[in-house]
Amino acid sequence: MDSTTELKEWVQIFLKSRDILEKSISGFEDLNGDFVVHKSSGDVFFFVRPELADVSGIVEKVSGSAGLVVLNTRKNVDFVVSNWGTLAKLPGLCIYFVNPAANEKWMLYPYTHNQITEKSALKRGLLSLFSTVPAV
Repeated sequence: MDSTTELKEWVQIFLKSRDILEKSISGFEDLNGDFVVHKSSGDVFFFVRPELADVSGIVEKVSGSAGLVVLNTRKNVDFVVSNWGTLAKLPGLCIYFVNPAANEKWMLYPYTHNQITEKSALKRGLLSLFSTVPAV
């Protein structure tokens, strides 16, 4: 199984498990590797990108809530730091850094994180979060 499929399956299982009590998810719609979660409160688009390489395609499509699912690699953390100014302008974006083999993740809401973090400590803080989950 390729890493895109593995990440997609992992995050869908994670989202279903978080929805056990609320039961707001009515289904998932596949979109060529990405997917939409249909919820009673509205649809949420999920981009599945094992390795981040370009943020423009994501930024163009984000309106409202969106998820970006990536492997928990140092390269992906460095990419987020390098593109922080762009990502931090998206209020509904949540980035899931996942290690499917370890069944662990950490999540980042760049817009919210940007409101509370000191800019000089951004990289150090994200690397600290990165270290809480085994790297892929």
